[in-house]
Amino acid sequence: MLTIFVQVLCSIVSGCIVALFSHWLSLNKKK
Repeated sequence: MLTIFVQVLCSIVSGCIVALFSHWLSLNKKK
């Protein structure tokens, strides 16, 4: 039960990091 929760949490966090990173890259390309 706990391991599944940790896996879901890690996937959400990694997904947010990837989204923020790609957004940051697109902002840098506009400059």
